[in-house]
Amino acid sequence: MKISTNDNRAYRTLTLDNGLKVLLVRDQDSAKAAASMAVNAGHFDDPLDRQGLAHFLEHMLFLGTDLYPESGSFNNFVSQSGGNTNAWTGTEHTCYFFDINNNHIESALAQFSRFFIAPALNPAETEKERNAIEAEFKLKIKDDGRRIYQVHKETVNPAHPFAKFSVGNLQTLADRKRCISDELRDFFNQHYQAQWMTLVICANESLDTLEAWATQYFWQIKGNNSKLKPPIEAPLYRSQDLGKLLHIEPHKHVQKLIISFAMPNIDDFYRHKTVSFIAHLLGYEGQGSLYSVLKEQGWINALSAGGGINGSNFKDFNISMALTDEGIEYYEDIIEMVFEYICLINNNIGKLPRLYQDKQKLLQIAFDNQEKSRLIDWVSNLSINMQHYDEVNYLQGDYLMEGFKATTHEMAMQWLTPHNMRLVLIHPGVEPEHTAAWYNTPYKIEKLSLHWLEALAQISQPQGEMLLPTANPYLAKDVVLYPIESQQAHPTLLVKEAGFDFWFKQDATFRVAKGHFYLAMDSDFAVKDVKHMALTRLFSDLFMDSVGEQFYPAELAGLSYHLTSHQGGLTLHTAGLSSSQLELVDQLIDALFNVKICAKRFAEYKKQLVRHWRNSNQNKPVSELFSILGAKIMPWNPQPDELANALKDTCFHQFNEFRQAFFNALHVESFLHGNWQQNEALEFQKKVALHLKKSAVIKDLKRPLFEITKVTRYELELACSDNAMVIYYQALSDDVDEKVKMMALNHLINQDYFNELRTTQQLGYLVGAGYAPFNTRAGIAFYIQSPKFEPSTLLHRHNVFISQYLSTIDELTEQTWLQQKHGLVTHIAEKDKNLRLRSQRLWLAIGNGDHQFNMQQRLLDSLNALTLEGLKNYAAEIFDADRPRYELLSAKSVNQSENLPLYSHSL
Repeated sequence: MKISTNDNRAYRTLTLDNGLKVLLVRDQDSAKAAASMAVNAGHFDDPLDRQGLAHFLEHMLFLGTDLYPESGSFNNFVSQSGGNTNAWTGTEHTCYFFDINNNHIESALAQFSRFFIAPALNPAETEKERNAIEAEFKLKIKDDGRRIYQVHKETVNPAHPFAKFSVGNLQTLADRKRCISDELRDFFNQHYQAQWMTLVICANESLDTLEAWATQYFWQIKGNNSKLKPPIEAPLYRSQDLGKLLHIEPHKHVQKLIISFAMPNIDDFYRHKTVSFIAHLLGYEGQGSLYSVLKEQGWINALSAGGGINGSNFKDFNISMALTDEGIEYYEDIIEMVFEYICLINNNIGKLPRLYQDKQKLLQIAFDNQEKSRLIDWVSNLSINMQHYDEVNYLQGDYLMEGFKATTHEMAMQWLTPHNMRLVLIHPGVEPEHTAAWYNTPYKIEKLSLHWLEALAQISQPQGEMLLPTANPYLAKDVVLYPIESQQAHPTLLVKEAGFDFWFKQDATFRVAKGHFYLAMDSDFAVKDVKHMALTRLFSDLFMDSVGEQFYPAELAGLSYHLTSHQGGLTLHTAGLSSSQLELVDQLIDALFNVKICAKRFAEYKKQLVRHWRNSNQNKPVSELFSILGAKIMPWNPQPDELANALKDTCFHQFNEFRQAFFNALHVESFLHGNWQQNEALEFQKKVALHLKKSAVIKDLKRPLFEITKVTRYELELACSDNAMVIYYQALSDDVDEKVKMMALNHLINQDYFNELRTTQQLGYLVGAGYAPFNTRAGIAFYIQSPKFEPSTLLHRHNVFISQYLSTIDELTEQTWLQQKHGLVTHIAEKDKNLRLRSQRLWLAIGNGDHQFNMQQRLLDSLNALTLEGLKNYAAEIFDADRPRYELLSAKSVNQSENLPLYSHSL
């Protein structure tokens, strides 16, 4: 098996007698263990009269097994042992995964394995979980992704399983002649077979131990190694399904064009990344690119290539574009220009191997310098890779590019033809001829003119300004890993000048040729009023738009850059390969002060941003309530509608005045971290200082925080189909001890809150509790979104739970407390998995003034000192009826009413 040069894990593959493919991983550096099981069964396997059954089964496996019959027992065990667990159901695969403290991995595997051997599928539990499926369905009923997806399903070959309704609801999963639990068992027995499963186990145990556990706990899964998965025979598209234009009306204001080309399964191309390379050429954003030419016309704001649904016998190759108001009128001209660029590629096949080499080199560098991600995400991705790649390429399959292959390239390009095309135009104001099932999406189907398709097929010359990518200058430098100069425990303040701090740390832990740079610029003009806060956000978007073409080669070379707004100003963050990153930063800072932003792009982005903020009132009610909560507590974080109203009447002249005033006086804090040495950091600091020399100096801006001093209720009506509730308790101080008490209380309560109000009482699909700090002040939030219960009922049920929980926590034993405490200790003490997470943590400490970089240790010391009695007292204190808090309640309404707060001390 091909392994990255910086990967110190040990691997072993095996196949059990029942056909289960297993990958064992020993990771001695990880405090957590994890496992994932991928099953080659998904909603494509649903019976025609039981659509959503695969998804329903995924839910049911968590609700008890033969040896562990208690509903939700696995979730509770994992949560109490410092871990997380989840699952998802896709078209042809379902994936189950968890992570947990290393010392509990064997017990977790013993329980997890029974999911796939003997799930309880208790009839009593099916009724409750069917309601959860219904709530999940209703939660996304206005989600544009789901609404558009359903139109796609209705306009393909109805004999293809893609046409099925994937989620399920009360209607498709209702009991009929037999209890649905019997049908679930039939589906399980038919599709959950070992030869169609792939298991990954990662822990700090020896490979021999892991192999013994895999065999001991998973050998009983039923399987037949000689039984193959039946192939899908029906094509996704028939000839009559191509050559169509779909007009789809979105729920939110969206204008998008998708040009979709039908392909067969492309799994065999993965070694050469043929289709990915074509997507790279079409999605290029540098000078002369398709994106650049269309943007110059004023027709598009964004372009991506290569996405689209894919499966075992199909692949949609999509070119997707976000259209301007003008672009929606010229969509046919845009399509013609797409075929002109395809012509450019076909006419220059001799230049492609050189361009392929750049992409190949970058992927090899990325593979050899990859950083560890969250273990639970890594094992779940790996278990899916095992379904698609040869054993030798389980790890490298996503990065593999063995060489440019002209025959497969030409084969793939033959699919990018007008007669093999479908068009999707998503825009408001569609005159619908159809309404999609389940999601009520209005849409219309047009047959594309054969004369127009023939004209497109005759295109033989690209436009003169169209260019292929050139050799990437950011890949010219060798990638070098520098020797470690000294073992610095924390960042060093290399330079401290009036209004400018420069911190530096050479990475000595992860040893990858990468780095991160942060530059935070505070300005009084960013927070002068709501209009200036809106202009700060607009400038960050316009800057990224204005420099995109210039720095797109840097992105292709493994460098990323983002300018984002924060409370008080702007933050520039760059990341990726260290070899050319400092030159990129130098050019980016120069562009901050000097890049030209044209009036046309200002007008376009202002319009898009106002639309985006106004669309936010169509978000999920819980999301809307959290947005309101954030605005109430953080004065420099206004609500989206306030920002939209403030920006709407701003002119280009005002924007330019703001831009100049913003940079006239700054407070700057910066941090360089990664594969650099101190002399390089000092030279780089001088370049940064040179850019800032014309800016006057201001003091560091302290982010204001509204302190909740009484019980305050906000009752709102939102234009949505669900009711919602958010209850927020704010810490009374910034004291570390109170932060820890809130963390501990959340750790104890969140799983019980979910189990009782979501699983048992079935209040809704979105139910939970979470630790929620604002501007470093700790807090804990409880939330419920319900399609059928009134806000007053949600609040009442919440209050009853809290009252009962005070009795529950009072009966907590010392042994249980110590076990829960250990789980939280593991969570807080968890080491940074990669350079990115380490950089983020150190940068956050710098921003919060934690220049001792010891917050993690202070939290651990406080947690170790926290007694059960101390936590019980805090729970009684925080849940007291008169404890200051925010109660946000929203009722569904067709028209959003004015948001008037109601104040009370004794609600």
